[in-house]
Amino acid sequence: MAMRLDARLLACAVACLACGYQESRPLAPEEALQTFRLADGFRIELFAAEPHVVDPVEMVFDADGGVYVAELRDNPDDPPDGARPLSRIKYLEDTDGDGLIDRHVVFADGLLAVEGIAPWKGGLIATAAPDILYLKDLDGDRKADVREVLYTGFALAHVEGRLSNPRFGLDNWFYVVNHSQPGEVVSPKRPRATPISVRNREFRFDPLRGRAEASPGDAQFGHTYNQWGHWFISHNTVHLRHTVMPPGYLRRNPFLTVENAEQDISDHGRPAAPVYGISEPQQWRIDRTAVRQERYAETQPGRVERLAGYFTASCGATVYLGDAFPADFAGRVFVGEGNGNLVHCDIVFPSGATYAASRWPASAEFLASTDNWFRPVNFANAPDGNLYVIDYYRQYLEHPMFIPEAVKERLDMDFRAGERLGRIYRIVPEGQGQRRSLRAALGSSPSEELVGLLEHGNGWHRRTAHRLLLERQDQAAAPLLRRLAAQGDRPTARLHALWVLAGIGRADADLVESAFSDRHPAVRENALKLAEAHLPALQRSVLAATRDASPRVAFQAVLTAGNLPRSVPVIKALGQVLAEYPDDPWFRVAALSAPPEFAQSLLGELRRRGRFFETPSQSRQETLGGLARILAGRRRPREVGQFLRALVTDRQFRQPAWRTAALRGLAEGLALHRGGRISNPDAGQALQVLLGDASESVRSAAADLARHFELGALLRQTAAVAADSQSTVDRRILAVRSLQGGSFQEVGETLATILRRAAEPELRTAAAISLATFDESSVGETLIEGWTTYAPSTRAAIAELLIRRRGRAAAFADAIISGRIEPLGIPAVTRIRFAQHPDERIRTRVADFLQLGGGSRDLVVQEHLGVLELPGAPEAGKTVFKRECASCHLRGDTRGRIGPDLSGVNNRSKETLLTSILDPSYAIDDRYRNHLLETKDGAFHDGILVAETSATVTLRGEAEDVTLLKSDIADLRQSDVSLMPEGLEDAVSDQELADLIAYLQAGL
Repeated sequence: MAMRLDARLLACAVACLACGYQESRPLAPEEALQTFRLADGFRIELFAAEPHVVDPVEMVFDADGGVYVAELRDNPDDPPDGARPLSRIKYLEDTDGDGLIDRHVVFADGLLAVEGIAPWKGGLIATAAPDILYLKDLDGDRKADVREVLYTGFALAHVEGRLSNPRFGLDNWFYVVNHSQPGEVVSPKRPRATPISVRNREFRFDPLRGRAEASPGDAQFGHTYNQWGHWFISHNTVHLRHTVMPPGYLRRNPFLTVENAEQDISDHGRPAAPVYGISEPQQWRIDRTAVRQERYAETQPGRVERLAGYFTASCGATVYLGDAFPADFAGRVFVGEGNGNLVHCDIVFPSGATYAASRWPASAEFLASTDNWFRPVNFANAPDGNLYVIDYYRQYLEHPMFIPEAVKERLDMDFRAGERLGRIYRIVPEGQGQRRSLRAALGSSPSEELVGLLEHGNGWHRRTAHRLLLERQDQAAAPLLRRLAAQGDRPTARLHALWVLAGIGRADADLVESAFSDRHPAVRENALKLAEAHLPALQRSVLAATRDASPRVAFQAVLTAGNLPRSVPVIKALGQVLAEYPDDPWFRVAALSAPPEFAQSLLGELRRRGRFFETPSQSRQETLGGLARILAGRRRPREVGQFLRALVTDRQFRQPAWRTAALRGLAEGLALHRGGRISNPDAGQALQVLLGDASESVRSAAADLARHFELGALLRQTAAVAADSQSTVDRRILAVRSLQGGSFQEVGETLATILRRAAEPELRTAAAISLATFDESSVGETLIEGWTTYAPSTRAAIAELLIRRRGRAAAFADAIISGRIEPLGIPAVTRIRFAQHPDERIRTRVADFLQLGGGSRDLVVQEHLGVLELPGAPEAGKTVFKRECASCHLRGDTRGRIGPDLSGVNNRSKETLLTSILDPSYAIDDRYRNHLLETKDGAFHDGILVAETSATVTLRGEAEDVTLLKSDIADLRQSDVSLMPEGLEDAVSDQELADLIAYLQAGL
């Protein structure tokens, strides 16, 4: 039920602002139980509380039902250097059988920020960055005697972004959340092994076989898989995503760039879904809501601000797998919203290759509390079939780095308040009779009984039996497992049996092939994964599965088919799938993930089928562009020339959309290579036709592609057009861009003349960009010499061109120091790039001239606090936003390139927005952290890291994406400085700042 702010509550909130607001006190566990509101049919019980649990973030059960809890006490900050870490793991006991924990033993302490635990071989795997540890009690006193580092090298980020949530997967690997943090991971047991880069990815390892690798995913705190092996993650404001791409497949094709391996599946709000809390807001939320309501009274009469907000701290995504709840709850996902003091529940259902999620209940939350100290951060499926809620129970969940200094100072916020408290609750259905036992005694059960437990209705029993059978490697269990895989009544049992057999080395080709005819699609889907160990022997069954009625099975069949040798039947099967699902982006990714040598054949298959090209939808254009990019990435002149000739002669490509997509893809693929230009007669003739195409988009794309070819006679014609003052500006710009395909000796003087003499700023800018593609040492001086004559737009472009290469950046710095270039004319973003330049000599030489890093931005924020008292006009703020912010940020339904999503920014207080605007580096979202890249030839690039393959890295800049081969990269690192320029206060007045904040708070 949504609570709304009425006039009385508004008056109360305003009065609180005037008289001073007292934050709520922590409640005793018995009091806290009275604050909960649950969905009909459920009740909540206390399971554990302080002093037995303090700051809990994870709870697991060992094979006998023993309870372990991880306590994250190093929050919000790590201990000082030399001090002992505070985090620990406890073993909990209910000695009198009343269902309430009354005793604990510290299993392991002195662990740095332990954020996840998982049972393994009688002990625990624990994540405590920079390490993944193995801990085990050897003498039965419930205290760890073994403390072994399995892997190390993970980032020591702030606690919200550290290593967490180890999960034993259906496929016998452990998966660990890394929140896309950088790291070079090594195992002390294998010191000679190549370090594993986990930058922008998660991590998985196989403890039995010693295998480890990076894996797709971008969870923050919480990932989980359902009964069919599909993974779901939570991430701050985006509460539920499905990780669609399984590990391994994106490594096959280095020329395929995939920005996300996950799909936001919420059908009730994207990117942030609304939540319906019932707690009284904390002081800073009251400030925000009261002021916002006053603004609505002026700008949107009749609108009442709802206290229900949006997800801002979603975490702990957990699929319910128990058997105590009603049967239709199996597979539902529970997510905590710690800031909103509630637990959200989603029903998930298949949707093509992925899922969709609908909230339940429809207009309320599964669980909500009026106690704003209630911080549900994680959940646990249990031996008793119920769901357990881990409550961190602190006054503040936010990390201090994400709250403005002005707010922290005014409210005197204590971020350790509640550090001696913690709760764990049990959710049970109403009418549940005698309390079900947590004791399981599986650890000593014979293998025969464990095989039988794979058919258990409770997922905890199935998964624990699976893990124990894998640990034991008991070959005598194989006949029982084979029988279960073929004849088990439950599809979940057949699925577990197949993967256990694979884990003990007994999933032979006959067994796997028989699973292709299973009546449940999830079994058939997983059979395809297992079939990859038996290729090409099972090729016929794999290709047949591409026509399966289940989209998920067909999707996996495409992925598996990419591991087959290239042949006519394989190419026909992939082409058939793309024709069957032409507008599904995930089927496109699956097909294009096949090795690069598939691209030309697959393109020919689509042309043969014809129907694919009937409608140039956006998705189909991306398929064609992707194939062209891969084709060009191989840099085979004959293949590229043949494709260009087809673009001109084949009727299928006559529509401008097809030609544009193909040309752009070819240009992107060829741009990966920093070598010389391609010589091919077919290409030159085709480009001549395409440069004269009636479509402007085709001509523009052809001009970008032309620079990668030796143009011969066409070059002379192009140079003549570029120099012809009687030609239109648009024609001359296209010609100037095409001149990049010549040598500097052939075109350098023409471009320099245009740069010096052209009247049109856009033409001068184009000439500068083309000149900058050449390595000659004279280019930098040519760009600098006309600085005072350039229009502001040309200056900004040339500043970027100069800063991007070491030699030119040095010349740029000399010109600034000598006074040839006025420092005030240097664009703000270029100043940031000077401050981050990889050459320290360049940074230090211009630091004083450009006032780099001069002074605390917190002082600037303090000096502008008066802005918060000014009335703001949203319409005027919209003008400021368009002028200063819109090129980078989301606004409405239009996507910016490199700025964070602002669709939920109206939830932020004035103080927060003011700080973000004036001190952009104060708190940088990890997803939008700037990366600095230098190539081996001295080029400098920066941007948001949006994709990484086995061979390439893609950075997103303000204007375009740049993809480079890793073999060409000398250095790649994160920056602690936001790419959003400081100093906006110099470009806008205080009133404009107030208007901008009003516009942002009005919801864009």
